[in-house]
Amino acid sequence: MTGTDPSDGTLRREIAIPGDSLWFQGHFPGDPLLPGIAQLHLVMETIQSVLGEKRRLTALKRVRFKRVIRPEETMAIAVEALPNAPDTYRFQLTVAGENACSGLMTTGPSEAGKD
Repeated sequence: MTGTDPSDGTLRREIAIPGDSLWFQGHFPGDPLLPGIAQLHLVMETIQSVLGEKRRLTALKRVRFKRVIRPEETMAIAVEALPNAPDTYRFQLTVAGENACSGLMTTGPSEAGKD
């Protein structure tokens, strides 16, 4: 499910990563968890889907990983543009109502040939 909340412009998306995903290979055998880089990748994908264009990451601030995310768990991703900071987005991933990851992500135009 993906959609924008008209009351505040927040993009919301729900996703569950299957247990056989490459993200879980080697991270960690017998105790799989979704790596932080995968969580940030999902946030970037969400931003790109709203903008309809490829973006590149230019900065991360105040990123906090608070809860382990396991295979098949449904994550709710919420992303909102900051009105006074161009190309900067506040994001939060929650699982079962618990904050799993949050922070600020700044993006810029994708550089041709570097994607």
